[in-house]
Amino acid sequence: MGHARKAENGQHKMAPASRPSIVNLRTAAGLLLVALALSSCSALSTSTPVMLYVAMVVGKDDRISSDTQKDARQRVDLIVSNFQKLYPNVQVQLALYRRSMLMAELRSRSEADLGPDLVLTDAQQAKALLREGLTDPLPQTERSREQTNPGILKHVRLKDGRLAGQPLVVYPQIACFNTEALESPPQTLNELLQVGAAGARVGLSVAMNDVLWTAGSLNALPALATASRNQDLSTGERDRITGWLTWLQQASDQRNLTFFENQGQLTTLLGNRELDWISCTSDMILRLKDRLGDDLGIAPLPSGPDGSAAPMNLLRVLALGKDSSAHQRSMAIALSDYVTNPLLQRNLSLLSTSFVPVNPDVIIAAKSSKNLAALELALKDSDIHGDNLAAIKGDGPTTKTMTNLLIPLVFGVSQPQTTADELISRLSQGS
Repeated sequence: MGHARKAENGQHKMAPASRPSIVNLRTAAGLLLVALALSSCSALSTSTPVMLYVAMVVGKDDRISSDTQKDARQRVDLIVSNFQKLYPNVQVQLALYRRSMLMAELRSRSEADLGPDLVLTDAQQAKALLREGLTDPLPQTERSREQTNPGILKHVRLKDGRLAGQPLVVYPQIACFNTEALESPPQTLNELLQVGAAGARVGLSVAMNDVLWTAGSLNALPALATASRNQDLSTGERDRITGWLTWLQQASDQRNLTFFENQGQLTTLLGNRELDWISCTSDMILRLKDRLGDDLGIAPLPSGPDGSAAPMNLLRVLALGKDSSAHQRSMAIALSDYVTNPLLQRNLSLLSTSFVPVNPDVIIAAKSSKNLAALELALKDSDIHGDNLAAIKGDGPTTKTMTNLLIPLVFGVSQPQTTADELISRLSQGS
């Protein structure tokens, strides 16, 4: 069963994954297809009991609560319950971590040979973990290569070619709103300000990654990307950045539009019906659905007069831990390989309607679900801005510095022109 592990104080442990299937494969033939798709793993024993320890990161700014634990269990059960049909000898124990604490926790556990077998986190952090030697590179199989969108796969590959993890799902950045307060969502930035002026309570995050979508709507993203590439900006490009920052500052002066520190606050307030419209990522849909029920609506983010929104999507991946036994490592790789199976990706997408599959052969069933239709539109908006979004690093010192520049701006302490100059300088320096 692998090496023994002890629970630590302060770590949020959860019981082994339940066996009842959440997504029933409709026919025995369907299950056979999955088994055949995993033929390379058929040599693995299905009789030796194996416990896989999975470290799962909650949202960047989420607190670990009963809601986040329930949400995490639902997500993992969607996959594990089907995997256990093929490998009934495998059980999964889940531990939740705040993103900011994961690296330190893994260092501590690895020193005692108690690291997890798999780490479920975002692509940026998965790459950071591999660089730090806290995870092992994932051996990519021909199947996973064929069943993973190559445009997505490049986001988890280091410059030296090592694969930091297996892409699992994409959570597009979208708008979430209370349909009881808003019959239809705003489709443009002007409409967003108008619904706020009419009394709807609008929430935005001041964190750079969460609010960067507005730079797409206001056609400032290409200029920001140019600065990030350390290229000279024209006067017009500088003006577009200043115009974007001016819009943010003026929006903060609106009576019913409020900037908050992070996305977690927005999600909580919408769930409590204290806000009516927020920007969010679709990984929050299940939690918000529990709170708002049928009153939850989702839509693409508003466009602007000069462009579409530029959603910063969340890519979830499975990374390999370092302290697994031979059986645990084999099953961890088998599970990583399994998650891209087209039948699984399709069924899970239809069931949860909260993510976009990473398998390019799985068509998003937009006609069968308003949620999936909105996610598909958000993904298309993101693809339009893909190169420019990639130029602006999604994690690390640059993003934190940009957020620190936006905070005094939206509260009127600094001015758009001076903020634009400093922002351009910091982007070009990459720090």
